[in-house]
This record gives sequence, structure tokens and C-alpha cells, in this order.
Amino acid sequence: MPAILVALTAAAALAVAYLTLARAAGGLAALVLLALSFRRPVWGLAVICALLPVEGIAVSGRGVSEIRLLGMAVFAVWVVHMLVFRKRLRVNSTMLAVVALIGWAGVSFLWAGDWEYAGPRYGTLVQLLLLFVMAVNVIDREEDLSLVFGWLLAGALVSTALSISLFITNFFERARAFEAQNPNEYGVAVGLAIIGGIYLAVRLKNRWLRLLSGLAACYLAFPLLLAQSRTCWLAVAAALTVFLWHTRRRLRNLLIVGAAAGVAVAAAFSLGYVNVTLIQRTSELLNVASRGSNRSDIWRVGDTVFLDHPVIGVGFGQFPRVYNRYRYATHGISRDTFPARDPHSIYYGVATELGLVGLALLALVFWKAWRREGPQEGSGPWITAVLLVFILVSGIGINQICDKIYWLVLALAVRSRELAQEPGGGNREAE
Repeated sequence: MPAILVALTAAAALAVAYLTLARAAGGLAALVLLALSFRRPVWGLAVICALLPVEGIAVSGRGVSEIRLLGMAVFAVWVVHMLVFRKRLRVNSTMLAVVALIGWAGVSFLWAGDWEYAGPRYGTLVQLLLLFVMAVNVIDREEDLSLVFGWLLAGALVSTALSISLFITNFFERARAFEAQNPNEYGVAVGLAIIGGIYLAVRLKNRWLRLLSGLAACYLAFPLLLAQSRTCWLAVAAALTVFLWHTRRRLRNLLIVGAAAGVAVAAAFSLGYVNVTLIQRTSELLNVASRGSNRSDIWRVGDTVFLDHPVIGVGFGQFPRVYNRYRYATHGISRDTFPARDPHSIYYGVATELGLVGLALLALVFWKAWRREGPQEGSGPWITAVLLVFILVSGIGINQICDKIYWLVLALAVRSRELAQEPGGGNREAE
């Protein structure tokens, strides 16, 4: 510990002497975080989760986001931590299923037509595997899980100032933390933060912290509404349904959730935040054929691609490359005229690119994440169910296979299930 203090003091002196105040402060904050991460790596994971709602807001000249740079540093510190303290790597069946899925994606390069596009994408997928492994290993107890959810909730709350300000400035667009951000990705991060707030409201011991966490989760319904991601609305609604099913006072809690949603809608109307796009996207929610992103047309093309390559797919990352060719061979396309479309669904993406083999491996990943292992076989605790349902539903309309948040949620679900199995671990039902 004295050596760390000496290093930090020397770094502070150099930073003040040679850097601007803002960069010096940022550098020192990063050094403190890395020092904390060396002792307890979960701190690094918690800060990564806090930055999820604003990922990509600061990108270097080489196109590397701040969260990726931080993630690489935290991962390196975690590896050193494992070596110095001689800790064993925690491996579970879910991790092995994930390795099998990503391995199959790598094998698909044998018949993939465009390595130049798929190669960097596969590199990202491998990095996300390492992030998943790290997340599973740094969460050692339920307090760590609460720490991660707490930082995620705090990051989402801070981001609302940016998203609401941007929404007011560009009134005919959707809320997100910054201009270049995908509103769907922002919506997923906010939705996960809502789940984190609910978890803290149930699990924390301090009454006031539980109350504040619950209120924060209710408040985040407002930016979630303004993000106008219908897939995220459905994912959060499904997750809340699972949560309510696991509570003892279901009717009371249903009224609380309904009241929070009603307040968010009423606040949007009273503040004049209901724009044309919000009304249009809400009215089209149940009419998939008229959705603004033309998902129905994209998925019809996906059906054609899948039927042509049902077993092994066209190769990882190849759907945008073959889309234009199969679009002309697909009947009933009425709206979509843009080439190189993303599949807009993790299931269509996996089915078309990795075939039935890939779909089976993805199903295996979720089955292993959900089921208890060992002598206490059965379903996992309520938070595991909520997290898995959240990404299962969000994956219907968003291709998340190369998104950090997807694999982080999966890791949190797996560890929450494993912690509930450990001696003294609880699966406390919410009131």
C-alpha cells in the first residue's frame, strides 16, 4: 500500500506539472480507479457500467471509445490482480457455452465471403468474451453486485441531464446522451439501470437508500420514454412483469409501477416533451409492418437468407453484405430500399449468419445461465430471471451480439444465480 501511495504522489506531481487541469484531473481519477481495481477489481467493472449510458461520447482519433480504453486498463489490472494474489479463474458451464458460440462464429469464417468487414467485428466479440469472463470473476459477493448496480444507476441518472437537454434542443429527434449515439443503445442502458434501481430497492438494508433507489428507478422511466425505443419499452415491461410475479404484494407493486409509468407520461405532456415522433412511434408499436426502421422488410429478407443457408448460415458478420442480393429475391418488400442493412435482431442475426447451429448454441447459453447447477438444480433467483428476460426481449428488435451491455447483463445474471446457491446466499422475495 505505501508503494501505491508513492506512485500516486509522483504521478500527481507530473500531471500537475505537464498537463492541463482537466487532463490532470482525469488522469489522476483513472490512476485512483486502477489502484482501487488492483485491490478490488469490481470497482473497475462498476465504473465501466456507470459509463454505459454515455459510451462513445469521447472517441479518440483512432476511433477507440473512452469506455474501451478504460476496459482494457481494468482488464489488465485484473489479470495482474489474479497473478499477484494467486486466484483461480472461475469457470462455469455458461462460460463454456459462450466460448462454444463464439468459437462457432470463428469457424464460420471458412465460408464467409467478406473477412475485411467481419474480422474487426469478430475481434470485438472476442474482447467481449474477455469482458464476460472478467465480470464473472470480479463479483465475489452480493455486495459487489449491489456496487455494480449502484454505479450503473448513478451513471444513468447523470446521463439524463444530457439526454433531456439534447431532446429539447432537437425536438423532432429521440433522446440520447449525445448526437451520434444510437437511441436504442441508450434505451437499453437506461432500462438496465431501472432494473438495477429495483434490485437495490429490494436488497439494500438501509431504508432511505432503498427509497432513493426506488425513486431513481421511477424517474428513469421518463428518459426511457423520451428515447422512444419501443423494443426497450417492451423489454422493460417484460422484466417488470417477471419482477412483479416474484413479489408477495403483486397488486400493490403493480399499482406502483403503473403510477410511475403514468407520471412519466403525464410529465412528458405537461412539460411539452411529446413530439410528433413519440406519438407516431407509440401508435405504430403494435403494427410491426409499419415500423419506422422497416424491420418487417428486413426480417423478410432474413427469412430468405435463412432458408437458403439453414444449417450453418452465411458466415459471421455477413448479413449486411448479402442483404442487397437477397432483397431482390424477396417478395413483399414494400418499404425498404436501403442496402447493407443490419438484421435488427440478435436472433435473425445469429440464424442467418450462424444457422441452426448458432441458434442452438445461443439457446444453450441462456439455458445454462438460467438453470442452477449442482445438487440444487432448478431455476435461478428473481434477479436472474429479470435480467435474462430483459435481454431476451430486447434482442428481438436489436442486434446486440457485439454490444458490451448484452454480455455484462448475461454475466450479472450468471453471478446472481451462483451467489444465491452459495452458503448464506439469499433469494429474498420482494415485498
